Amino acid sequence: MRRLSAATVLATSLVIVVSLLGALPSTAAPVHATSPSASQSVSLAQVSAKPRKGPKPAPDNYTPPAGVKFNNPLAGKESRGRIRRHLIRTIDSVPGREQIRVASWNVKSTDIQNALARAHERGVSVRVIIDRGNAGPAKPNPGFDNMANRLRAGQKSRLATQKSGTRKCVSSCRYYSGIAHTKFFMFSKAGKASNVVIYGSNNATDLAAHSQWNDMFTTRGQGNIYQEFLGIFDQMYLDKAVKQSYLTYQHGSFTSYFYPYKGKGTQDDPLLRDLNDIRCKGATGGTGTNGRTKIRIAQTSMHGDRGKRIATKLRDMYENGCDIKIVYAVFGNNVLKILRNTNRGRIPIRQIAQDFDLDGVYDKYLHMKNMAVSGVYQGRTDANVTWNGSGNWTQVALDSDEIVMRITGPRIRAQYANWVDFLYANPPRFTGAKAIAATTARRTAIANGIRPESGIEVN
Repeated sequence: MRRLSAATVLATSLVIVVSLLGALPSTAAPVHATSPSASQSVSLAQVSAKPRKGPKPAPDNYTPPAGVKFNNPLAGKESRGRIRRHLIRTIDSVPGREQIRVASWNVKSTDIQNALARAHERGVSVRVIIDRGNAGPAKPNPGFDNMANRLRAGQKSRLATQKSGTRKCVSSCRYYSGIAHTKFFMFSKAGKASNVVIYGSNNATDLAAHSQWNDMFTTRGQGNIYQEFLGIFDQMYLDKAVKQSYLTYQHGSFTSYFYPYKGKGTQDDPLLRDLNDIRCKGATGGTGTNGRTKIRIAQTSMHGDRGKRIATKLRDMYENGCDIKIVYAVFGNNVLKILRNTNRGRIPIRQIAQDFDLDGVYDKYLHMKNMAVSGVYQGRTDANVTWNGSGNWTQVALDSDEIVMRITGPRIRAQYANWVDFLYANPPRFTGAKAIAATTARRTAIANGIRPESGIEVN
C-alpha cells in the first residue's frame, strides 16, 4: 500500500521528529476504497546531518481567497486573466522548503512555467504532471521542456520528499486507458494560507485565458482535503495503474470524486446516479423556481452513447417539470436532437462558441464542466448542490484522471447558476455583415471537410 507524501517540511526546525513526516490519516474513510498511504519517511540522520539556513522568502505575499473564480475571454484584461493571475500569484507566494504539486492536462503558459521554475529555484519542491501527448514529438512544448530542465537543477542536497520533477503520463496516470485530464494545483503554504487546493476546468495554458470560459475553485486550511489530493497526486506521479482508481471522500460540505471510474463501486454511471436523485417538483425554502427544481449546466462536451443516455435523462427531467438551462461548446448531433425534442418543446440550450477570425472554425468556447441544482435532491426539498471539476460528459472521462467535487450550500450554488444564466443571456454573437460572413465561413469549412469544432480543445 502506498503512503501519502508529507504536506510540509517545517522551515525553522533543526530536528524533525520522524513520525511527523508521514501524512496524517484522514478522519473520514473513503466510500469505496481505502485512502492512499504516505510515501517513505526520511531518517533523522539525513535531516540533522546538514543544517540549513532559513527558507527563501516568496516574491509575493498573496493569500489565495477561498471560493470560485470565473474568467471571461471576451471581457477586459482583468477578467480574461483572472484565473491565470490567481495561479501565478499563488505560486509566487510559496516560500522555500514548501511544496507545489500540479496535475494539468497541459502546461503551456510561459508565465506559469516560469513561475514554477522560480519557485523551485528558491527551494520549493515543485512536481508537475501532464498528459504525454502535450509535450512530445507530435505536439512539441519547448517551454515545458525548459521548465523541466530547470526543475532538475540543484537537487543534490535536497531530501527525497523535497525533490522537484515532472511526469508525462502515457494514458491516465492511474489506469491503463484514458488521458491525464484532471486539473488541480496544490500548495502546502501560500501567503498566510496552508493546505491550498485549486481545482476546476482551467489548464495551465494561455489558451485557457484568452480563448476559453473556465472556472477554478480554491479550498484552503482543510488538511483532510489536501492530504487526499496529495495521495492521488503521488499515485499519479508513479504513472502506474492501481486496482482501485475510483476514490471518493466526504468532509463537511465537500465530497470529492477521483477518477478513473474503475474498481469497486463503479457499476453505474456516477452522473446518472446523481441525476436519479433529483426530483423536479416540491422545492421548498426559497429553492427552485415556483416549486420546481432549478438546474443550471455548463458543459464543454457531451456525445457518444454516454452523452445520449445523459441527454435522455435530462429530457425526461425537463418533461417532468424541472427548470433546466444549458450552455455548452460541443454536443453530438444525436445529443442535440434529444435535448431539442421534448413534450414541452426544446430544452433551453445555447452554444458558447464563436469563430472570431472568420475562418469557419470556433476559436473561443466554453470549457467549464459544472452543474448547479436548487430544489429536491436526495430527499431534501430545499437542497443547494453544485458539481464542479474537470470531467466532460463523455465516455473517455470515466477512463481518465479527473476530479469532480460536489459542494453543498446556497452561496456557491447561486454563483455557478448565476454564471450560467449570464452566459446564456450573453452568448458571443455577430450581427449584421459579420454574422453573414461567419455563416459563410462555417459553410465553406464544412464543404471542405473541416468541422467548425475542430479547433476546440475539449480535453
